[in-house]
Amino acid sequence: MDISHLIERQYNALKERDFKGYDPYDGLSSRIFRKTPCFGSRRLRLAWIQLFKRSPVNPRSVALVPEGYNAKGLALVMRGLVCLYSITGVEAYRREARRLAQIIISQRAVDRSYFCVGYNFFWEAKAFSAPTFTPNMVVSSFAGQAFLDLYAVDDDTRWLDYARQVGEFIERELVLFESVDEAAFGYVPGEETMVHNVNLMGARLYARLYSLTGEERYGRLAVKAARYSAGAQRKDGAWAYGENPHHRWVDNFHTGFNLVSLREIDRYLPDRLWKRSMEKGLAYHLDHHFLDDMTPKYYDSRLYPIDIHNFAQGIDTMLAFGYEEKARMLAERCVETMWDERRNYFYYQRSRWYTNRIDYMRWSQAWMFYALARYRLETEGGEADGA
Repeated sequence: MDISHLIERQYNALKERDFKGYDPYDGLSSRIFRKTPCFGSRRLRLAWIQLFKRSPVNPRSVALVPEGYNAKGLALVMRGLVCLYSITGVEAYRREARRLAQIIISQRAVDRSYFCVGYNFFWEAKAFSAPTFTPNMVVSSFAGQAFLDLYAVDDDTRWLDYARQVGEFIERELVLFESVDEAAFGYVPGEETMVHNVNLMGARLYARLYSLTGEERYGRLAVKAARYSAGAQRKDGAWAYGENPHHRWVDNFHTGFNLVSLREIDRYLPDRLWKRSMEKGLAYHLDHHFLDDMTPKYYDSRLYPIDIHNFAQGIDTMLAFGYEEKARMLAERCVETMWDERRNYFYYQRSRWYTNRIDYMRWSQAWMFYALARYRLETEGGEADGA
């Protein structure tokens, strides 16, 4: 399998549409649905978004859902471009990463003095509603990590400054609690929902900011948040997705997020607590979330749907822990089962009965572009900061 050739094919396909696309959760951007009384009902909004997410046929053009820039997707592509620049030294990759950074910045929340960003669609979840561009931890922290990657190869201090502004956003608006020993970060401002991968994303960004600036408050918050989520791990090594009663499942890619975040936190702020947590978590992850050929299961107790997100995060997780052979198996299995050879994109999901071939920018293409670029970096050499 020629990964470098495949990456270039995917990259060229993404450039042709200027990195715009659909998202599994963008159904509420429908210009038709928004004009109906149904849009005012939270239950109907949730049902509508789930219909779009689960449909194997793409209804978006009929429902007048526009393709758009998704800041998290752009951040993942940025990170992949920095990996490719680090391997090849080709200036076009760095130049494009800078351009995508500017697009992300253009989507910032305009009512804050510091940078933060959200999804380019109205998002309805069981725990909360988030109108279009409501800033949140996930998108903002991914943007922050992408800015720091670019800073590592560009040496322009404005990228570090934007990442620090994300840190300010988290500290001002997303701290759910802080005690002497622990802290926890939330998903969106004003909501009390506690999700462990979100908490560790914040801790991971703070750990990296601490490594670059030496500011003690970054290190303090990183350690406290990591301590909280490490302490919430089950004895068998698993993490429930979150702490709400309806968030008690254990799935593949969120477990991977947790492990990679702890790995990077340990890189900058080593501690025996997260080393033990990673050992238990990785053992559980390998035992319960992958088949022998590294096909990723969705949940610890269920294979289907086989989801592109699990392939991408699985590659990233295996690389973070030095399992290059497992990462290679994941990449090869993904190309074999999820890659559209004619149209140069990755499918969304495979169920027991059918394949969902809808092309999603953030969920599928951006994640796989980053994962494969990361794979090239780790296996071919080069220099890029961050995990």
